[in-house]
Amino acid sequence: MSYQLKKTDEFGVEFSKLSTDIQKRFEKQFRKVEENPYGLGKSLGYTWFRELKNEGHRVYYLIYEDKIIVLFVGVSEKSDQQSSINQIKSNLPIFKEFVEKE
Repeated sequence: MSYQLKKTDEFGVEFSKLSTDIQKRFEKQFRKVEENPYGLGKSLGYTWFRELKNEGHRVYYLIYEDKIIVLFVGVSEKSDQQSSINQIKSNLPIFKEFVEKE
């Protein structure tokens, strides 16, 4: 069973700012996440909130089991990691609403 991969608009903007090389590495990881979202990323305190890493960059995603959706919600550098995590946590209701509309 494959998960449907979705991204927020903000994620798309931030992801496009990464170098092409880093984007390609993350996209390779995204294909693995599509098959098993728990197998690759590191859990961030909850099984459904995870991050992928590449050369000091982080990509954050949420797993919605009931919808079989992985939602990519943020990009940061290691130095901004905690700030990004806190912002994502504060926006969880908005992300849930986004997924519900899909």
